[in-house]
Amino acid sequence: MTMPTEELSSLLEELEEGAVRDDAVSMARASLESTLEGLKLSPEEEGLLASEVAQLRGLFSKLEAKTIEIAAFGMVSRGKSSVLNALLGREVFEVGATHGTTVSRVEEEWRRGAGERPGLEGARLILVDTPGIDEVGGEGREALALDAARRADIILFIVSGDLQRGELEALSALREVQKPIILVFNQIDRYPEVDREAIHAKIKDERVAHLIRPDDVVMTSARPDPYQVKILKADGTAEIAWERPAPVIEPLKTRILDVLEREGKALVALNTLLIAGDLHSEIVARKVRIRDEAANQMIWNFAVATGAAVGLNPIPIADVAGGLALDVGMIVALGRVYGLPLTRRTAASLVRDMMLALGAMGAVGIATRLLASGVRSSLAGVTILSGGLAAPLTLLGYAAFSLAQAATASTTSYVLGHGAKTYLRQGCQWGPRGIKTVIQEILAQAQADSVVDRLKVDLKKKLKG
Repeated sequence: MTMPTEELSSLLEELEEGAVRDDAVSMARASLESTLEGLKLSPEEEGLLASEVAQLRGLFSKLEAKTIEIAAFGMVSRGKSSVLNALLGREVFEVGATHGTTVSRVEEEWRRGAGERPGLEGARLILVDTPGIDEVGGEGREALALDAARRADIILFIVSGDLQRGELEALSALREVQKPIILVFNQIDRYPEVDREAIHAKIKDERVAHLIRPDDVVMTSARPDPYQVKILKADGTAEIAWERPAPVIEPLKTRILDVLEREGKALVALNTLLIAGDLHSEIVARKVRIRDEAANQMIWNFAVATGAAVGLNPIPIADVAGGLALDVGMIVALGRVYGLPLTRRTAASLVRDMMLALGAMGAVGIATRLLASGVRSSLAGVTILSGGLAAPLTLLGYAAFSLAQAATASTTSYVLGHGAKTYLRQGCQWGPRGIKTVIQEILAQAQADSVVDRLKVDLKKKLKG
């Protein structure tokens, strides 16, 4: 996130204290703009990250439309869908006796919710139903519920009696997403009044006192059980019919609107920033992976090309210079991958510093390449002086020295490439470990992973070609 941590903490504290921050939405909008501008994606990365970037830009619409999501959570058969239907005043969300009626996220606009409450003018309230948190084999549904919790501005946690251990654990987990939670004690019609009051007191004073404020524990009867009534007909006869009482939902509606009236602006701003922070982290992580994959392939291609160029060049010194020129070109290209353009002078300076950090390996590499070049030239001279009689032997020796020289050049180029990648990823800094440690670790890893052997395989193909 681009928003300073202290500002986000301040906003959270204000919400806990019930304060309304008038500039919260403006602050969130400015933070979103700064976040988008700071991504600095290449056209290719824009295409690969189109979905995440679109979600980040979509948060502007949430702010402009004053969209507030109210999501219901709870175990199955606690009446989540019934509570939402009662708030809406009509049957929209599916209600059933089967285990796990709600199998996906379902949402509906609560048009009569905001009314004329101060601070909620023009607000768009969305009610969201989620699968039960105790669904059997519901890993996918659990992920869906967590995503709904991340997007929600207010969470309604529905219970139908004293809380079970699983409900307490789920409530604690939801509390971690830093959203206001209203605990809804539903189905109170199934308890005598004395019992329901005792359960209500126990829940708010003992079970969830450390998680939820007492005022945010509300009793409802969203879909009371029907009862039999005797209906007298005009002819004087009677018949028995089932009648369902009106839902008891006003206490919950009032509590929701009280929270929104007091904290609505800050809630929208805070939740938008939290979601934007998660999206920004995902985008940055994927951007790094995309760039790393491109860089790794580029380093490998340059390492093989450098080895081949050195192995095939019979002119002493010239082959070394050609290999170093390719290393400089590789680092310039890596700079473009990481959005940090480097001049050839800067890249050459970086190659020099890394060669020095390589120490003995770097010196041996240069010496081997110079020595091998000299030996190859000598072998070519022997072939000429012998009138071609020693050609098969000298050709074999020439090839062996060429491969050895090429392998040394390739390995050096590989280590330099990964050193430069580390340097560029860290914003052109070596970090606390320093250049020498980084380069030696990369060299050790290359040897341990048999990178040299794999380079030789590709080099042989290049040299034969």
